[in-house]
Amino acid sequence: MYKESFIDNEIRKLALIFARLMGLKADGKADEFVQLADSTLLNEYNINWDELPGMPLNDFEALLQNSNYNADKLDVLAQILYLRAEPFDASDKTLVCLQKVLLIFDMLEKKYHGQSLGNINKRNFINQYLHNNS
Repeated sequence: MYKESFIDNEIRKLALIFARLMGLKADGKADEFVQLADSTLLNEYNINWDELPGMPLNDFEALLQNSNYNADKLDVLAQILYLRAEPFDASDKTLVCLQKVLLIFDMLEKKYHGQSLGNINKRNFINQYLHNNS
């Protein structure tokens, strides 16, 4: 019971943070958005945004598997990375970040057998983007 409540509280907290991130981005508050996104990645996932491009995909996957995040926490991570990578430019950093988002989507499908229409649309957009910019 305690573990379920803890997990539920963590997911609620991350959902609120993600909603705040979307609001900051929509309001054009870029500095606040970057600060909150980067601190969330570091504090909740132990991921440094500036080091993310240099992390090989297999190391990123190992980090996620060793962390044993539940499906909801993984999904929020994918959403934050996707939002943080916008607006997409043809930089290596964006390409690598989007590949990591796809990896998370793959993990969600394989390990948790879950997909959402939003993630399917994002996957299709990312694949098209990678095809056009690789």
